Amino acid sequence: MIIVAGENVVDLVPAGEGLLRSALGGGPANTAVAAARLGAPVAMAARLGQDTFGAAFRGRLVASGVDCRFLVNAAQPSALALASVAPDGQARYDFWLAGAADFGWRDHELPDPPPGTTLHLASLAAFLPPGADALERWAERNAPQCTITFDPNLRPVALTRPDSLVRLERLVGLAHLVKASEDDMRLAYPDTPPLDTARRWLHSGPSLVVLTHGAAGATALTENGQAVVPAPRVSVADTIGAGDAAMGALLTALHVRGALTAGALKSLGSDELAEILRYVCAAAALACVRPGADPPTAVEVAAARLTGR
Repeated sequence: MIIVAGENVVDLVPAGEGLLRSALGGGPANTAVAAARLGAPVAMAARLGQDTFGAAFRGRLVASGVDCRFLVNAAQPSALALASVAPDGQARYDFWLAGAADFGWRDHELPDPPPGTTLHLASLAAFLPPGADALERWAERNAPQCTITFDPNLRPVALTRPDSLVRLERLVGLAHLVKASEDDMRLAYPDTPPLDTARRWLHSGPSLVVLTHGAAGATALTENGQAVVPAPRVSVADTIGAGDAAMGALLTALHVRGALTAGALKSLGSDELAEILRYVCAAAALACVRPGADPPTAVEVAAARLTGR
């Protein structure tokens, strides 16, 4: 099983004439939904606020086939984000997170996974204390018997603390698999080419590093191989949730191959990596053709027949 740990966020999306509509999102939740829709056995570990949105988050996860046994009911409210969408479909966010349920993890609230489980950490919950500290201890405690995957999915708010980059490097070193975007890399290390950071990370702990390039595709790196795959051509509604769909597809593709172990990840060669990346890029592209965080199903990806750039 794959356990995704992190936040659910209400995205407030422009609806025209100065109006906003609410859409259910949050990077880790989107990843869990994407992986479940693609057929992976996935559970979500999240703290849900006791408000209308908290109930809606649970309903979304259930409807997508996500195992909800590790959801925790919390007294705090749900997190909010105001999304702005540029003419090219690129999304930017302003967050309202103070006191939100998602970031208050305590050690005893996190599940005790059986050996062989994949634990996925991501996004704001991996950086904002006090919950980030509990999540990091959880991953470190279980790393010897589980596969740890990590998607920093960085936002400026995640880098406001003086130790944010130190935490980023610790989580990368702890993980067996890291997926990051060029935007993540540039935000964290603006003076270093993203691919250079990806190569450095590969030698600091992970067995596989995947770097996504948005509309330009993705690159995968292991000690045994490298692959670069272009992105399919699609008509973009917005990019909300595209990176999360990519992460869900990556977890699913590796699960199907039985490759979610440190040894299997390390042994992936260039041809296998290219095949995995084509699936990842197809899922991400399909997430861009409809508004909001609405990742595709396995049937939709199989039927897409998308063409690379």
